[in-house]
Amino acid sequence: MINPAATQDVKMEIIPVSDTIRQVIASHTLLTANHPWYIDGWVYVANEATLRMEAGTVVNILPTAVGKQDGRHSGGLIITRGAHIVAEGTTTLPIRITVEKAADQGPSGLLILGRAPVKKGYTPFHDLTFGGNQPEDSSGVIRHLHLHYSPAAGKGFRGGLLLLGAGSKTVTEAIVTHMVSIAGPSDLKAGKLR
Repeated sequence: MINPAATQDVKMEIIPVSDTIRQVIASHTLLTANHPWYIDGWVYVANEATLRMEAGTVVNILPTAVGKQDGRHSGGLIITRGAHIVAEGTTTLPIRITVEKAADQGPSGLLILGRAPVKKGYTPFHDLTFGGNQPEDSSGVIRHLHLHYSPAAGKGFRGGLLLLGAGSKTVTEAIVTHMVSIAGPSDLKAGKLR
């Protein structure tokens, strides 16, 4: 099966000058595997841009204080509707994303927001737009990804990987999420999602 996001005609990609990325990625961007990258707070991939990561890429998410009312720290990557992620690691060179621990850990990780239909009334986040009427929408390809995070307290999204409205042409395969508990043993989850 050929994925449109993986084969789209990308004429030009930029490689960020700084190894720390903030706020918005608005053009086709490549994260290379030759050094670690840092995501400061929440970074949005928008403007129908594609974020591509080479096999073996290491990304460290640095949670920042986002809510003045609760003071919790969170951060990660948000692939907005129409944008794509192409993160194709391999068995020997997986892509590694690690959320650094914060004193007041909020939900952090990787969020994929697509244009596929979603259940009515499901709103884990009030300020993010996801869903639509394109069941075969593609938000990209994620293969051989290891995601390490510390869970947030409370209900709802506590961290890790969350797909909201990702259509049937979004490819997710060989993803391992490793929840590191601050006080207790870790929980390892692995699977093949399609």
